Amino acid sequence: MDNLLIEASAGTGKTQRLGLRLVELLNEAKVEPHHIVALTFSRAAAGEIFERFVSLLANSAKSDAKSALSLRKVISVQHLSQIGTLDSFLMRMLRAFPLELGLSGDLEIMDPSSAELASNNVASSVLRRTDESVKNAFIDAFLQAMNYQNVSSFAKAYSGFVNQWHSLVAAMPEKSSWGDPFAIWGSDVQFAHVTEKELEEAASRVEEALKGDEWAKFAQFVRTFRGSFGKTKGYVSKLLELDNLFSVDAISFKFNRREIHLSREETLIVRDAIMCVYGYVVRMKLDLARGVYCVISEYEAVYDRLVRRKGRLVFSDVPRLIASLPEDLRLQLEYRMDSRIGAWALDEFQDTSRSQWASLSNLIDEAKQSGGATSLFVVGDRKQAIYGWREGDVEIFTRERESGFYEVDNLRKTYRLCPAIAEAVSRVFARGRILSEFPSWKGCPEHESGKPDVQGFVRTIEASSYNKEDFVSPVYSALSAVLGDKCSDPRRRGISAAVLVRENSLGEFLAAELKTLGFEGVVWEGESQIADTPALSGFLDLFQLADHPGDVVTYRHFAMTPLAAAKYPDGLPSAAEISREMSLAFTSRGIARTLRELRACFPDSPDVTWSRFTEERFVDVLRSAEEFEQTQKSQTRLADFPQFLKSKKKRAVASDGLVRIMTIHRSKGLGFDYVVLPLAERKGLKGNPSGPLIGDGWVLPAIDPHVARAVPKLKEAWELLKDRGEQEALCTYYVAMTRAKKGMTIILTPEGQTIRFSDLVRSASLDDLVNADVKLLPSKEENKDKAKSDKGENPFKRSIRVKMKRRLPSLGFTPGMSAGDLFASNISSRKAALERGIAVHAEYEAIEWFAQEKAVTPLEKALVKPDHLVALWREKPFEIFLDGVWSSGRFDRVVFEERDGATWATVLDFKTNRLMRGEDSAAFAKRMSTEYSAQMSAYRSAVSSLTGIDPERITSLLLLVSTGEVVELPR
Repeated sequence: MDNLLIEASAGTGKTQRLGLRLVELLNEAKVEPHHIVALTFSRAAAGEIFERFVSLLANSAKSDAKSALSLRKVISVQHLSQIGTLDSFLMRMLRAFPLELGLSGDLEIMDPSSAELASNNVASSVLRRTDESVKNAFIDAFLQAMNYQNVSSFAKAYSGFVNQWHSLVAAMPEKSSWGDPFAIWGSDVQFAHVTEKELEEAASRVEEALKGDEWAKFAQFVRTFRGSFGKTKGYVSKLLELDNLFSVDAISFKFNRREIHLSREETLIVRDAIMCVYGYVVRMKLDLARGVYCVISEYEAVYDRLVRRKGRLVFSDVPRLIASLPEDLRLQLEYRMDSRIGAWALDEFQDTSRSQWASLSNLIDEAKQSGGATSLFVVGDRKQAIYGWREGDVEIFTRERESGFYEVDNLRKTYRLCPAIAEAVSRVFARGRILSEFPSWKGCPEHESGKPDVQGFVRTIEASSYNKEDFVSPVYSALSAVLGDKCSDPRRRGISAAVLVRENSLGEFLAAELKTLGFEGVVWEGESQIADTPALSGFLDLFQLADHPGDVVTYRHFAMTPLAAAKYPDGLPSAAEISREMSLAFTSRGIARTLRELRACFPDSPDVTWSRFTEERFVDVLRSAEEFEQTQKSQTRLADFPQFLKSKKKRAVASDGLVRIMTIHRSKGLGFDYVVLPLAERKGLKGNPSGPLIGDGWVLPAIDPHVARAVPKLKEAWELLKDRGEQEALCTYYVAMTRAKKGMTIILTPEGQTIRFSDLVRSASLDDLVNADVKLLPSKEENKDKAKSDKGENPFKRSIRVKMKRRLPSLGFTPGMSAGDLFASNISSRKAALERGIAVHAEYEAIEWFAQEKAVTPLEKALVKPDHLVALWREKPFEIFLDGVWSSGRFDRVVFEERDGATWATVLDFKTNRLMRGEDSAAFAKRMSTEYSAQMSAYRSAVSSLTGIDPERITSLLLLVSTGEVVELPR
């Protein structure tokens, strides 16, 4: 079987090509369906591959016997399919040898919140050392890693430090990689040991050889240098910017329109002084690297023992653990897996990370050496490599392309882009200024549209500045021009539209501003935190205060929140009093119930401080609270809940027809009839890179560009980092421009001193592609619907789908609790309470009626069969739509009876709540009436809607199991 590598430009049908390849393999009996390994990077993409593959096979099976047989094979072994994500495949490899890797328990990939809590617990464990000598040594190492800067909050700084460096130390665990000059230069170079003494000596030599005020300032700069260049000026600035500072025999430069010439001897003295400055920086960074390794390796040892070895993993752990397998075990694993692989299909290969490739490369090499027994099919596009920040390495794809093992094919005809869009992409990325400004750009083939008859346009608009506020009006104008004034309902036009941004902040801002201007049909499809509304910040403050009564900052913040005013209208108690009250409430009554009680402090008709958006978020907080209580460990603290909540994200998803505002990264793989691309570029494409320098077996924390460009070895790593950053930015804009099918408006940032992508677009001269006469037509799907309607096949127009808000009465915004949410001091007792509540409900569910003579308590009397019974509902679930709200629930019991010639209904709900300490039955009944008022009102409305009975003839009763009392709630 031939090995094939395809470089597929955007919209050229790579999924179709991949599906055809799989069909060919099956129909020619080259491989069994469950021996095909087809991997990509997301579940959605994997599902698309499988769907395309099966669809092609099914269509072919209508007329081809081989395809019909292949389809039956695929269906019979579908449960063994190896079409999926790369992460799931590597996880399957890992599960083969958990004991050999020292992993215990059930292996799991932690969700972000669990991973963050685990990391914080490990950090706390490290910081709570009891051995003073070890603790002091650790603190010294941390201060060294922080360059002895003033650290106001040690714990917070440490947590941030761990998050910054942990994954990199885990990826490069050798001590020699961190701060060892030999690893970088192959020798112990002199400039790696420069101290204040050498700076003083160098400054003195400058003062002796060169006279004048400017040289005196230069010498003072050298003498007082302590690692930061700040804003340099005078001779210092001029010398640092010289490209030939270390390559000429005699330095010359201009200053204040004067030519400054140095002799060879003077040049050596100045050069030596600057090299001392650079060496001082290098020594500091080497010290910092050693400090980083010392701190993080200590953390990593504890993390490995307490988290990873217990089978609790994050995705980045998986390939590293596979790579750490002893050679003999890894050979066994790979031999076992290789025997079940007949063909490889690797999609989006340009985004493969180095660690992922290290885990797969041996298996791929086996396929290469199989003599055709195992085929390889690789698909990628270097122009769409936009995941370098996730360790994606496009050079892996490049090396495979040039390895000689593959027949290489290029897909250039795009079936997504109309001719105007394809021409714009070619002008920007395949010709012109991009090639001269970015020589390392790998090039872009000319794009040819596979839809030559489709008309389209590309327009450019100039924004007045790079500030996001100045992009609102151009985006408004662009959308209005294509979709109509206010864009109130683009579904009528049948046009899919998107606004693509590089940063979340710009997307959220544009969505909010456009809605203010009347664009109700726009949705920001980005992730936002559940607790991202200020009205909820007071709730989270109480968790911090419950654990830390001395936190003055949190106490002062809480005092300014709406919750503080609502809960304590007569004045705010002390922090210690609030801490005692909330600690008792959260631990005895539970988090979810206490949050409901706090919510009840707000008035029934809240104003802006409690909007509909806040209500929706509050429901999400309640659900998160229940999850937190069910999953917390013994060492979990109340103060961990806000952090747990921060990891909980919500993403708004636009329904068909709405304008979708999203990041360019999220848009990858999608296509839209019309795209608006606001280029709010504050920085240029050629800015200095950030992040650590990584070489062959060494790491150095981020270093000043002056130093990086001048010092051998560092220069190569810095230029590689810079080049990768520029390439990824260009790839990101390529992805953005190739999302548009028919029309695109690009909003440009004004010209500046540095080159921006706006300048590349501007120099591409796209004016002739405006084509003002073009009007975007409805999508193909809508045309099909219209054709059916014209033929009489579909006389009814489908109504616009309305997204209903769902309501669960037991999770409402008023205080109250479910049967399992009882007074308990820990999660185990709450679980026991839940089991008790379920058991009580089951016991009463089994009772149809109480005998009149045996009924003693009010609760028992309420369960006596009425004389004129009409019907009885027991444990009846319901789903209804009321006033635009979808309500779901379950009635414990509803009794229907005949009275005065009409049907009446009584809703009975069992409550297993218990009396609080010091509470009598009357106070208990009053509290229950208040807490469950909203729930029972919702139940009465549901009964009325389902039966047509007037709400005035429906009563609701709470049956209090603990006291045997009955509470009637007002209508």
